[in-house]
Amino acid sequence: MEYGPPPLFRQGISARIRFIFFVLVSVILILIDGRLRHLDNFRSAVVSFTTPLVQLVTTPFETIRQSEEYFISKVRLKRSNDELAEENRRLSLEVARLHEMQEENHRLRELIHAVPRTANQVVTAEVLGRVADQFTRRLHINLGERDGLKIGMPVIGSTGALGQVTRVIAQQAEVTLITDHRQKISVMNDRTGERFILAGTGEDVMDLLFVLPTTDLQVGDKLVTSGLDKLFPREIATGTVVKISHQPGETYRSVSVRPTMKIDDILFATVILTDPDRTAELEETQPQSSKRRRAGR
Repeated sequence: MEYGPPPLFRQGISARIRFIFFVLVSVILILIDGRLRHLDNFRSAVVSFTTPLVQLVTTPFETIRQSEEYFISKVRLKRSNDELAEENRRLSLEVARLHEMQEENHRLRELIHAVPRTANQVVTAEVLGRVADQFTRRLHINLGERDGLKIGMPVIGSTGALGQVTRVIAQQAEVTLITDHRQKISVMNDRTGERFILAGTGEDVMDLLFVLPTTDLQVGDKLVTSGLDKLFPREIATGTVVKISHQPGETYRSVSVRPTMKIDDILFATVILTDPDRTAELEETQPQSSKRRRAGR
């Protein structure tokens, strides 16, 4: 016995047959379109009709996607900018350190060439700054008593003689420059070999003392240390004669000297570790000589 839907609900051709029919029709249309290209106009019309509808439907989703990409791109851009800024700061710091090291290396090389070979023991100190006293000319250095410094030791720079150590503590010292009004140094004319006394004035120029009117001295002559004071080694640059004048009736000529040292940008100074008190050696030799005389008697 066959059972089927009541006559009121009959569907006509069965679904299986319709499926097969439409599959055959689709295959035939595909073959016709592939061979004869008769459906291009129809396809173009369908695409033209459906494209605005597709764009209208996808517009909200596209807007949301673009918004997300915008904010994501903005966050990425900010992160990239922060990373680049940090990298720029780091590179700037490294460049500044490199320039500083190159400058220090250059100054140290100049200082090495300025140190005479007769100076057996020397120490190089870093200049910490100038003493805030308008009536004196002094520098702070970062070496002190622990490094063997004593009051009176000579100090030289890359351009010539600087001064003497006048105050010493454990890890620092003060250097009084040769331009200070209390400083005097024995010098000689590099051209003639004649010796003089160079005195500081507290200004940018120094005075050459006891220069006779007949002395062979000219503007531009270079003055170097003579070594007679037993402190500064010989032939260290000290100054240049810039002015010579003589008043009638005066015993000596007035001579102004510009020091060769430059303290505006000085970074390092070399202390010569020599005995600053030469009279102590004489005091030690006198008792020995007296003992020998007594023994001889």
